[in-house]
Amino acid sequence: MTGFITKGVGGSYTVLTNGYNMNEHYYTCTARGVFRNRNTTPLVGDNVEIAISDPIKKIASIQKILPRKNQLRRPPAANISQVIITAATTQPDFNPGLLDRFLLLVEYEEIPILICVNKIDLSPHTEFEPYLDAGYDMVFTNATGTEGLDELRKKMAGEINLFAGPSGVGKSSLINALMPGIDLETGDLSAKLGRGKHTTRHTEIFPLGNLPSDGFCFDTPGFTSIDIEHIQKNELAYLFREFRPFINACKFNNCSHIKEIDCAVKEQIGSAIHPARYESYVSLFSR
Repeated sequence: MTGFITKGVGGSYTVLTNGYNMNEHYYTCTARGVFRNRNTTPLVGDNVEIAISDPIKKIASIQKILPRKNQLRRPPAANISQVIITAATTQPDFNPGLLDRFLLLVEYEEIPILICVNKIDLSPHTEFEPYLDAGYDMVFTNATGTEGLDELRKKMAGEINLFAGPSGVGKSSLINALMPGIDLETGDLSAKLGRGKHTTRHTEIFPLGNLPSDGFCFDTPGFTSIDIEHIQKNELAYLFREFRPFINACKFNNCSHIKEIDCAVKEQIGSAIHPARYESYVSLFSR
């Protein structure tokens, strides 16, 4: 029988099998030892084949991981059709460097991106103009009210959506507002650190409706740092989407877009390329 993993905690996986009857087709599964031998870990979102050992207690084992459409390193998840990178205008303070690093991770995997700016009732969102200028699809929300939620719901319909972002920006609150009855745990900011506390401790998928065509939504643990060491310096410019139209117009084929003359990318700073995004690129290139 085939299905896909909706939750994984401590070596135990929840698999929703074909049929998608939310009350009857969830199985608790373990993974075969062959995965450990191959240094392979099943991910939430993986399509899998399972063998049922107890149909009454809904117990099974994962026999095979089917080919992945894509996967993220952090949070670890597979077969995503849209990543909703969530940031807040304040509480915690907006960190453009952290947002840019996560954008790089998702651009690297070539997964469609939606930026969700939450808590717009608490502070202006002018700091996000560089991302509008870069051409990112964006939605502005207030999870404790209703502003932007209908637009966000429309953009999520029919997709395998993954919410990701720093702790405290309101990912779980947004999911609670979008899907009444889910009742995910939410938390306050750490008074000492001024950043969000980790309330979501594992990645889990929730259905957006009663049919697969309604779509699904990942809730994921928050983070305070992002590792991009696997991305090479010569790849960085291609992951800044607003750079791409100009990269091949530079005088030098190996242009770093920093010190070289006749650089088509640098010529666009203040025009097609926002200065803040270029400064972020230079900072990441020099890491």
